[in-house]
Amino acid sequence: MNYLDMLSRLGVGSAHPGGFSATLSQLSRFPLPAGSRVLEVGCGTGRTSCYLAKQGFDITGLDLRPDMLAKAKLRAETEQLDVRFVEGDITALPFEAATFDVVFAESVTNFADIGRALAEYGRVLRPGGILYDREVIATPSITEEAYREVTGFFQLNALLTEQKWIELLQASGFAETTVCDRSAFIEHVTDDQIAYPDMNQLMDPGALLDASVWQTSLAHDDLIAANRNYLEHALFIARK
Repeated sequence: MNYLDMLSRLGVGSAHPGGFSATLSQLSRFPLPAGSRVLEVGCGTGRTSCYLAKQGFDITGLDLRPDMLAKAKLRAETEQLDVRFVEGDITALPFEAATFDVVFAESVTNFADIGRALAEYGRVLRPGGILYDREVIATPSITEEAYREVTGFFQLNALLTEQKWIELLQASGFAETTVCDRSAFIEHVTDDQIAYPDMNQLMDPGALLDASVWQTSLAHDDLIAANRNYLEHALFIARK
């Protein structure tokens, strides 16, 4: 079982660094413009998309995995929210150019061809639109072994340094880039779940009794512990 399969089986709603508390903190410090048309790429089970819909934003959630989208749609129905969920690839977004005011990503772009994905984000944003992308980044000191281990486990297309992210954003047509919240990759999953429990998390039947789920979870924790010195995360805010 790979990492994304594990997340899907457990119905995890906030697997990105910092969890849902990071999402709420970000939205508090960097509020989205009122009336924004927002595209959440890699929306997963829809927790952030539904939260944004509750705040009155016009939300489209996109994900590559039908199993994740099915849970996102059930979440929206349970919460009685009108959210459009679309199956699609972030490197070939199924939307016209200049469709959205905001593209919102939480630890998603790393899983694809990053340059192509950023170019697509820029294409679907209107002039002056904003990208908010929270991603895991590599420290400049990362070893080849650590790079192989991390990218192999998560099946990442690449693991970039902050400087490389900035270069790719600029090459993708983003005129202004700000890097915020850069910090060590320290997960406090239990704390986040206690502070902000996901009341609409949808687990697959038998997921908690599936040994492969917990084997993957433990392998994840061991990987992060072994490579903590080489991993950070940051929020990239870029304006088209």
